[in-house]
Amino acid sequence: MDTEPTVTAAPPASAGTTTAPAGSAGPAGRQRLPEPLGAGFLARPEETLAGIRETCPVARIRTPAGRPAWLVTRAEDVRAGFMDPRLSLSGGRVPDPDVRRRALDVTLVNYDPPDHTRIRRLATPALTPARMAAQRERIERAAAELLDAADAARGRGPVELMDAFARPFAFRSLCEVFDVREEERAALYQPVALLADKTGCSARAVEESVARIDAFVRTAMARREAAPGDDLVSRVLAAWHEQGGASEDEVASLLAMLLLAGFDSTVQAIGMSVVALLGHRDVQDALRDEPGRIPRAVDELLRWDTPGPFSTKRVALEDVRFGDTVIPAGSGVLLSVAAANHDPRCHAAPGTLDPDRRTAARHLSFGLGPHYCPGSALARLELTVALTAVLARWHHLEPAVPLDELSWGGGYLHRRLAALPVLPHGAV
Repeated sequence: MDTEPTVTAAPPASAGTTTAPAGSAGPAGRQRLPEPLGAGFLARPEETLAGIRETCPVARIRTPAGRPAWLVTRAEDVRAGFMDPRLSLSGGRVPDPDVRRRALDVTLVNYDPPDHTRIRRLATPALTPARMAAQRERIERAAAELLDAADAARGRGPVELMDAFARPFAFRSLCEVFDVREEERAALYQPVALLADKTGCSARAVEESVARIDAFVRTAMARREAAPGDDLVSRVLAAWHEQGGASEDEVASLLAMLLLAGFDSTVQAIGMSVVALLGHRDVQDALRDEPGRIPRAVDELLRWDTPGPFSTKRVALEDVRFGDTVIPAGSGVLLSVAAANHDPRCHAAPGTLDPDRRTAARHLSFGLGPHYCPGSALARLELTVALTAVLARWHHLEPAVPLDELSWGGGYLHRRLAALPVLPHGAV
């Protein structure tokens, strides 16, 4: 659901500061900015970002949508950017609380603190590691059942891991956390999957899917008001009644965002983690032999590759300095998570996949500070369960196609692996 913010024309940088090289002048003296985030970027973002990070760590570029933006790539600067209130998600605008909205019309990515904080805090008690751990048995059961079905369907051929496992597993995990009734799940999956990947979808189909998510969330809220349980919706409502500070529309949007954001990001993280293990047979074998190492390895795999190479785009409310470079007020800013995760100043030998890396938990794939991913505990649990189940099921996994021929889609803000055919050997 992320979009590029409209930014104002940036004033000149302050005297005595540097700006990124902008290339040659275009028509009428307009600067021709570099455009490094095209289709080739999606498959191998680190190759593009490493050069920028090491030569021009704060670079002015043009995005694929044609808008200028500043790209921040070094770990120290990216971490500072996450914590800087002058880098705004809302662009300084506050949604009108008196306007009625559907769920997903306005979400947490449209708010800055303190509004972001008052809404987000309603979900925090429901998403703690301890509460997510209570779901582990049901999530493990879902993984086992899906792998059983994948094995039964494949015969001697490959398994397309995204459709056969990653997508249904992520969705079923969310259904367990939200306590979605069995008879509701098939109807809910369609709008969730469509909004996660709108490629080729009509505007009408997108609108209908938003309406269906809105209806689902509000029905779930009404049901839990009448009969509270121990699910995510019930706990968010309990926090809302205890703390107040949010409208019904804001609560509905919070729940819808948690449902949608928790789906495709987890699907893609599973796929990218398996791709990493396919390319590193030694790590694959080591984790299969010692599954107790998988929880730490999850953080290393999240550092190694991430669906979101950048955080949600921000707008500088004031001039903001990174090192010798001043980003002018009104500029769009991209904090490069992927570049920071491979910064050798933060992670030694970042090009080595090390499942025991001591600094792995310092990755920024979940963000940092006020906008740290509220569903990170669930995502870690899902990845741990998924990888444990896959590695235990098959004694060896090989890619069914060369890894450099995998098809990548989505966009530079959220990469998407279209399919991942694998050849399993030695099913247990």
